[in-house]
Formats: sequence, C-alpha cells, structure tokens
Amino acid sequence: MSLFHLYIPSFLFLAFLFVISCNSEQNQIGTTEYVLPDDGIAIEGAWARPGRENGVSAVYLNVLNGSSETDTLIALSSPIAGLTELHETFDRGDGMMGMREAEEPFFPGRSVTGMEPGGLHIMLMQLKNALLEGDEVVVNLRFANAGEISVTAPVRSP
Repeated sequence: MSLFHLYIPSFLFLAFLFVISCNSEQNQIGTTEYVLPDDGIAIEGAWARPGRENGVSAVYLNVLNGSSETDTLIALSSPIAGLTELHETFDRGDGMMGMREAEEPFFPGRSVTGMEPGGLHIMLMQLKNALLEGDEVVVNLRFANAGEISVTAPVRSP
C-alpha cells in the first residue's frame, strides 16, 4: 500500500471535522436565545448599516413581544432620516429579489420577530448626515399597545 493511500483516510477525516466545526460555529452565531419580557415589547440586538448623506441605510433588530396579545407597529421615525419605513424583502420571480413597504407590521404575542438582512427591516431614507461605523442611530417605534419605544442602534458593517 502506498503512502498516498494511507493519507487519504486521515485527510478525509480531518476535512469532515473541519466542516462540522464550521457548521457548528455558524449555528451558534445564528441561534441567540432571547428571554421574553413579562409583558409588553422589548427590543434586542439593534444595529444599522453605514449610509451616505442623502442616501439610505437599514436598521435590524429583534422585537420581543412578551404579551399574550399581537401588537401592531403603527409608526416609525428617526431624527437622522427624512423618511423611515418598515420594509420587507420579497421574491419578484426569475431569481430576482425586491423590497417593499411591509403591509402587515404585526408582532404576535409571546414571540420574537427578527429584522435581519434579506427579510424584514427598517429603512432610513433621505439621510440628513452620513452614517459611519461607530456612529449611533436613534429609531422611534410606536406600537398600538406598547406605545413608543426609542432604540439606539450602533452603525456597523454587516
């Protein structure tokens, strides 16, 4: 038996371990567990993308609804943006994705709703100043039941 045949099983085993360790790390990063508040809405994990003056940015966060009731987002604002909207990414067909204003901004009771790249997110449009890494953005969310919640999101690259 040649040395080549002796090393193949070892190489395959090491490659298998490497793939498993990479997948485990990815799963751990993406599986943050949140503790729901006893009642009402809490916001966790907020961050925003950089953006240029007069341009756009996006804010991502997790809405934790500890209430047994579904709550509705009824207004959004940010002092840094001329226009602030809740958007969703959707499949336009033929492998193309698009963005549109979210039609049903509902947050079910006893649940966590994630806003993340490629999904639901807050769009900041007509930025009054550039947003650079290290800056912070304030976003005000007004819910039908929970009232207004102000969130400060650090600006960072994805």
